[in-house]
Amino acid sequence: MKAMSQKIGVGVFWNLVSLFMSRGASTVFMLLLARLLAPDAFGLVAMATVVFELTSAFIDSGLGIAIIRSKSVSNRDLNTVFYTNMFLSGLSYIGLFASAPFIASFYSQPELTLLIQAMGLVVFLNATKVVQTAVLSRRMDFKSQMKANTMSVVVSGSLALTAAWFGWGVWSLVVQMLSSATVSAFMLWLNSRWRPGLEFSGESFSRLFGFGKNLLVEGLLQVLFENSYILVIGRFFSAEATGLYFLAKKISNLVSQQLTAAVQQATFPALSTLQDDNGILRYKYRQIMQLMMFIVSPIMALLAGVAPTLFDLLFGERWLASVPYLQLLCIVGILYPVHALNVNLLIVKGRADLVLKVGLLKKTVNLILLFLAIPYGIFGIVVSQVIASFLSLIPNTYFSSDLIGYSVVDQIEDVAKPIISAVVSGFCLYLFLQHGQENLLLWLIGSGFISMLIYLVISYLLGSEGMVLLVKKLEVKIRIARFFR
Repeated sequence: MKAMSQKIGVGVFWNLVSLFMSRGASTVFMLLLARLLAPDAFGLVAMATVVFELTSAFIDSGLGIAIIRSKSVSNRDLNTVFYTNMFLSGLSYIGLFASAPFIASFYSQPELTLLIQAMGLVVFLNATKVVQTAVLSRRMDFKSQMKANTMSVVVSGSLALTAAWFGWGVWSLVVQMLSSATVSAFMLWLNSRWRPGLEFSGESFSRLFGFGKNLLVEGLLQVLFENSYILVIGRFFSAEATGLYFLAKKISNLVSQQLTAAVQQATFPALSTLQDDNGILRYKYRQIMQLMMFIVSPIMALLAGVAPTLFDLLFGERWLASVPYLQLLCIVGILYPVHALNVNLLIVKGRADLVLKVGLLKKTVNLILLFLAIPYGIFGIVVSQVIASFLSLIPNTYFSSDLIGYSVVDQIEDVAKPIISAVVSGFCLYLFLQHGQENLLLWLIGSGFISMLIYLVISYLLGSEGMVLLVKKLEVKIRIARFFR
């Protein structure tokens, strides 16, 4: 148990380092690009990105997760997955190239044709990374992945800013996407000792795809679902409106989804080894849920509170219409760890069939809400996301209770305290910022600090389990540091 906790802790540490370095740099570059580019440039890229995320899900085919989860993996298995991915990437690019004019026609944006055909090259680059990432994850080598992610963000962001400065417009975002994939692939191959050999096994493919096929279908549906909002907004509204929504979505995802993904990626290989011990698995998952909610909730709540001031300070008037979208999406972001960790549990338990069934149910409800919201504009569409997020908690939490005894009541108890504390602190921050006129930046920093103190005090008074766990872990680290001093 102790060794397992140490492995998880090290993995989470390097993934969080990767998050703060790569995502921190990514945020800075995105903010700078938003100052240089108009919302319609982001809107065009958002429309094209839907297609590439679909192809990425298709190329992976769930085989990468199948490799990580398998108790033992042979070199033949790795070679089979590699060549499968490369073959699928070739098919995908041919499909992208041929369908680009039709996609552009769907959105009524002629310039999308060439954009999609150029950006489509990223599917080859991403296909080369699937096995290398899986190999490094099985070794719990998240430090190498951190280096690759950070380097790709810094290089691609710098190139994109240079291109935007010289007036390349939307093509600067294309440069960013392609260079990021290139640098990331190069660094992963540099840090992984695995190299493909000339072999392919039908048995390996059948075994791995047997587990991954449900994840493939769920992955494709998930991408379609997540991007259905971009599809609808891009189809029925302007490129500028799409860009405003896209930026709000990107900013909200940077914190909630990326932080959760970092923890999931680090814990999944280790927790997979505990898949047959429900008691320990429940204990570990509950700890992860408590810590995640304690960290994510205040960040999302404070982001919602600071959004009007932050957008005015950083982006100027042309992006202010994005603020209410971001504030609503912060509610979705607070709940995201609950959804993601429950789905992750199903995969750890080998119930990919349930992942698919639950995913189909949730997406059906969400899409119905989306199409009902179209007459109410983009604001109504974002509100439908919030409602859908609450409704999706029902099937997500049910199966965790059934599989390992992590009941709905336990989960509500684990998430309620940090959410209450976060909402109060976020509202206080919003009120503070209504009175800061002079020295706005200084007032923003001071208000944020006070609001964070309010969150910690309320969490302490409520006895938030996530806070207790975090304090205990910090105490252990301090004792170790003092011992070696």
